Amino acid sequence: MRTFRVWLGCFAVDAAGNIAITAALCAPLILYTLGLGIDYGMMTLQQRRLQELSDLGAIVAASDINHAAENLVINFSQNGLNVAVRTANGYATKQGTRQLSEADLKTFDAIANLVPGTYLADPSTAFGSRFSPGTQPYDAARVDLSQKAELTFAAAFAAAPTLSATGTASAAKLAAFSVGSRLASLNDGVLNGLLGSLLGTTLSLKVADYTALAAANVELLSFLDTLATDLNLTAGSYDDVLATEITYPRLLTTLKKTNGLTPTVTKALDAVQKALGTTQVKLKLEDLLNLGSTGERVVGSGSHLSVDASMMDILSAAAIAANQKKQVAVNLNATVPSLAAAKLTLAIGEPPKEMASNAVGTTGAVVRTAQVRLAIEVNVLGISSIAGIKLRVPLYVEIAYAEAKLASISCLGGGARNANVGIDVVPGVAELDLGDVDTSAFANFGSKPRVTRAKIIDATLLDVSALAQVNITNQTKTRLTFQPKDIAAGTIKNVSTKDTLTSTVASLLANTDIQVTVLGLGIGLPKAVIQGAVADTLTGLTKPLDELLFNTLTLLGIKIGEADVRVTDVRCQQSVLVQ
Repeated sequence: MRTFRVWLGCFAVDAAGNIAITAALCAPLILYTLGLGIDYGMMTLQQRRLQELSDLGAIVAASDINHAAENLVINFSQNGLNVAVRTANGYATKQGTRQLSEADLKTFDAIANLVPGTYLADPSTAFGSRFSPGTQPYDAARVDLSQKAELTFAAAFAAAPTLSATGTASAAKLAAFSVGSRLASLNDGVLNGLLGSLLGTTLSLKVADYTALAAANVELLSFLDTLATDLNLTAGSYDDVLATEITYPRLLTTLKKTNGLTPTVTKALDAVQKALGTTQVKLKLEDLLNLGSTGERVVGSGSHLSVDASMMDILSAAAIAANQKKQVAVNLNATVPSLAAAKLTLAIGEPPKEMASNAVGTTGAVVRTAQVRLAIEVNVLGISSIAGIKLRVPLYVEIAYAEAKLASISCLGGGARNANVGIDVVPGVAELDLGDVDTSAFANFGSKPRVTRAKIIDATLLDVSALAQVNITNQTKTRLTFQPKDIAAGTIKNVSTKDTLTSTVASLLANTDIQVTVLGLGIGLPKAVIQGAVADTLTGLTKPLDELLFNTLTLLGIKIGEADVRVTDVRCQQSVLVQ
């Protein structure tokens, strides 16, 4: 016993071999930790691979949404995975679509869940809400992929976790659209006076010339290709061409190279160019046209997208851009029937940057017309009891821009152009006043000019003043849907606050507050005879004022309280990953 105690004491104080003993005791823990580290690294690689397959699967599914499940099975098989794809009708497998039990599912390498839907690529929509599962027509797909992790060292004491990954893809969608109005009963006197003043020259085109210009179609990307060649910019992008300053005569020269122009159109372009003479009116086309992502393409590679505008669209929009916001005053004497004289003063507000009236873009792109202020003063001879007395009628018109927003592109399959396009439209709101306004101040769009009571008759024994106002109030957006047949036909769809411009002018003139002073004696409201004669005279102005306003605003591409929208082309291109 004493010998054992001595031995035990010696063992307690002997330090030889401690490291080996400690290492032996810790070895299981070390091996366990190393095993977990290796397995975790392997699972990280598996997760990354699973995400890649899920993303690739989403792109494959979105590229042909009508055969998405079958294509997914083939795609995963080509990547070394035997996968069952869950759909609304069962599981798509190499053996076809069938119902599978839990035991059957365990025989597959992974399980994929296919969720078709629509994708709205609108920056104003929250990122997580842009994909709408189950919403038709399908143009996007989400693929959820799940797979058991592969464990090597930890399998002996831990169950393998399930790894999952999600990918969402949508067809790349692009549309060309425009907002404006070119449908009018044309008056060459009004158009010559206004367009000529914008360009700083005198024009003498006829109604037939303007009608032909409005009917002539220009494919804008082809036009830009030609312009780039003329400017030696063929190595640049479309945005480079748009940003290059050109003269108005250069614009006309290139436009005359458009295929299919009639002799009338060519003659009209020659007449405008001749009228300009040596005047070097300059502009940049980026003020007229926004090509979106297409603008980054090299000149000549416009993907054959049809971005169309009428020749009249281009001439008038370019004239407005070249004018550089200068105020324009035009005398239109003898150009409008029933009016003894007419004078028009125009101010155009600067449209928001990158928001031209024609654009190419994805969902969320916006086009707008110009913001306009008009002061119109017309003279007309009175009728009935005031026959032979000249009436002076001053009008003030303020029109906010009309807006069209590309709200949706729904790819229908079967072709790149087979798609529905949704456009949200808000017509330009307007205010019409009968009264005097300070035209030297109304070009400042930062402040609203004051309209005051106007003296419309200033005769020796008779003074008549008048004041009236009509507001076309703002309205909520209206959704216009363009189907493939509408796009192919170039159909123009309209949204209107009022039925016609005539109803607006008629409402203004019919509700005019007229005050009469006879022989210098104030008598309050006008006598019935004088009031009736003045009212009848003003009512007779409805048609000529309607014509004057309609032609003026037609040249500017807008209507009062209306918006005409056209989608010229759409493309459902190769699908891309979106989430």
